[in-house]
Amino acid sequence: MSAELTKPLIVSIVGPLMNKIKCSIKYARKNIKFGDVIMPTIELLAEQLIPNYCASHCDNYDDINNLHNLVFLLAHKSQQVFTSRIIHTAIDQNWDLKGMKQVLLRIFKVLGVNGVETLSHMFENQAKN
Repeated sequence: MSAELTKPLIVSIVGPLMNKIKCSIKYARKNIKFGDVIMPTIELLAEQLIPNYCASHCDNYDDINNLHNLVFLLAHKSQQVFTSRIIHTAIDQNWDLKGMKQVLLRIFKVLGVNGVETLSHMFENQAKN
C-alpha cells in the first residue's frame, strides 16, 4: 500500500477498529464457521475499501467521522456475534446478526459499493442455522 493511502488511515481510528474486528472473528468463541465465510469481506473492507475512502475523503471531517462511527458500531456488533456471551438465546443471537448485517450494509452504502445482496443472504442463512 502506498504512503498516500496509509497516511489518512494511520491518523484515523478506523485501522485499529478493523483490527479489533478481525481479531474478534479470528479468535471467535461462537459462529466460527460464519467467521470463516465473512472474513474475506472484512479483509476487503479493512485493506482496500476503507483506506481508499479515507484517502479520498481526508479533507471532509464529517465523512470520516461518519465512517468512524459506523466502524465503531461494527466492532461492537462483531464482538457480540463472535465472542460475547457464549450461552445466548437464539433470539438474541439473531438480533446480533441482524445488527451486524445492517451496519455492514450501511458501511458499504457510505463507501458506494453496490451489489451487496450476497452479503445479505449470508447473514440470513446464518440466522436460520
